[in-house]
Amino acid sequence: MKRLSVCMIVKDEEELLPRCLESVTGIADEIIIVDTGSTDRTKQIAAAYSAQLFDFTWINDFSAARNESIRHAAGKWVLVLDADEYLAKEEYDEWNQFLENEEPQNHLAYTLPVINFTGDRDSDDEISTAPITRLFPNFKGIFFERPIHEQLTRGNQGELYHKKVSMNIYHTGYQTKRLIEKNKHERNMTIFNTMKKNDRMSEYDWFTLGNQYRYGKNVEEAIRCYERALVGDSSRLAWYPHCLIGLISLYFQENRLELVDRLTTSKLVTFTDYAEYHAIKGIQYETMGFFNQAEECYLEAIRIAEQRAKKEQEIWLVDPMYSFETPVQQLVGIYFRFNDSKQAIYWLSRLLQKNNKNPQVLLKLVEWLCQHEQQDEVIGFLNKIYDVTNIADCELLFKVSLVLGQGELVRYYSSLMDTLDNLSPLDQLRYVIIMEDQETWFNFSDWNQSEYENQLQFWTQVAVGAIKWNQPDKLEEISKKYNKNIGDLTTIIVSFIQGNSEKNDELLIKYADTLFSVAKQLFLIKDYELFDKFIQQLKTPELINRLANYFFNLGLTEMAMNYYSALLNGQQLDLTSLVNLGMYHANQNYYEDAVEFLGEAVKQEPGSKHLYYSLIKYADKEAKSIYINQFKAECPDYINISFVKEFL
Repeated sequence: MKRLSVCMIVKDEEELLPRCLESVTGIADEIIIVDTGSTDRTKQIAAAYSAQLFDFTWINDFSAARNESIRHAAGKWVLVLDADEYLAKEEYDEWNQFLENEEPQNHLAYTLPVINFTGDRDSDDEISTAPITRLFPNFKGIFFERPIHEQLTRGNQGELYHKKVSMNIYHTGYQTKRLIEKNKHERNMTIFNTMKKNDRMSEYDWFTLGNQYRYGKNVEEAIRCYERALVGDSSRLAWYPHCLIGLISLYFQENRLELVDRLTTSKLVTFTDYAEYHAIKGIQYETMGFFNQAEECYLEAIRIAEQRAKKEQEIWLVDPMYSFETPVQQLVGIYFRFNDSKQAIYWLSRLLQKNNKNPQVLLKLVEWLCQHEQQDEVIGFLNKIYDVTNIADCELLFKVSLVLGQGELVRYYSSLMDTLDNLSPLDQLRYVIIMEDQETWFNFSDWNQSEYENQLQFWTQVAVGAIKWNQPDKLEEISKKYNKNIGDLTTIIVSFIQGNSEKNDELLIKYADTLFSVAKQLFLIKDYELFDKFIQQLKTPELINRLANYFFNLGLTEMAMNYYSALLNGQQLDLTSLVNLGMYHANQNYYEDAVEFLGEAVKQEPGSKHLYYSLIKYADKEAKSIYINQFKAECPDYINISFVKEFL
């Protein structure tokens, strides 16, 4: 008898089918493919892999097509796959061990983790998992039911039990571009609408319909479906925690925090032995400004995940992000808020060691290190995490160094690269500025950028070069190719270069963000004289607030405080500056000053719910009562959250 039959249903899958079939050729004894109407090269590809091919007229019923495929299977075991799924050949040993040693049971099917790569790009940091029952013994009366998101059953022979196994299926079908190409949303909604019309919706169907609405960006309908799915008692089923956490995530997205709290304390609490509960609880605390409590929850989430890993238990319940990446990222933010840079950098380093391909984490870490450590020490640290003989690692480090304007790092990593010919035009521009190559900058020709954001990035580098080498005419020449808003910015910079002391405050305020980007770049490339001159001539409260907060977040506290002092004297501190100063003084145990700054912050933004906990906690008795009443008046939607209610 054949050992394993891989059964599939397909239609127009020429793009992904080869990867799927290639991934099973070394383990499948036969491949059964039911085609529901392909018009591309799907059938030819199947034939090339010696698959048994059967035509089937599509009747808007996935279970019917699935059952047609398993009807032709001759193997002892049946594995069901879709064309956008595949196995990892490196995991064949696990599959072979299972197929050889497991004894088929009439009442038992097997649930496998499906690793989903989601989002707009194939990126290792955009993954989720979902348990799906796809493996079962053949000739035991097991078949599929339900027209969509079909489920295995034994019919009237009795209940079918599901056993979890660790072999993985990998899936890329829900990437945004795949949804567009295959029009899956419209096809699936047709089936769901028929089921609803015929009153055939189970709790599981409401969950899967909620998923469909969620992928279609219809949040309200997704919430409604998830809520209906959770009405019954399905907590022991594999899909239940996915539905529960999916609903909690959408409540968060819609700022329905009381409902988040209600679900967490009534339903998610049954999963306290998983990291998800503690990470989600931490996010709740942090959203309401209970930062110490949030810190404890995040640390507990990490501890539980590590403990489960040591015991070789399932590490996560729904999403691997909750077991490390999410709590660590949140901890980093909290520790920077606490002015505890040592802990923040420790956790950033842990994050990078786990996934050193994450450019955002690398950027943040290197930016901070370059302001507090010698460049050779930064290089030594990075070279312990990255293999600089690997071209991809070297290019990543080089590009991050470019973006941060770190000349010594750029020179070091460029010396390890075979060529710089593959640099994007923007990176070429950054490179010549850092390398002080005025001639190449002046003769640079690749200025054509269609998107405004791209134009703005290019313009910023041109502006830095024009300031650095006193080239206002070149800046004006290039700016004529771009959006008219860039013309206003060019006027500001040309006026600065030419030493014109007249200022248009309205324009300076309007373009404060872009002017901050120019100032920051001058600071990063260590052209401090021009940086100081730029700030003195073009300063506005908007620009100075941005710079103060930037330096504060970089741990350059003395510089930040100098700017904050100037703003304070002019009563020009913005909301972010007030909050930073309030938290800074609270961390230094200067509670009276902390209350003063946080009190001013809630005057500017009375609905800032995350500020009231610290404000009430540190205020004197009389002021405490005032702030409690203000919180109740300004944030009535949050006063019944369990831990908020207890605090008040």
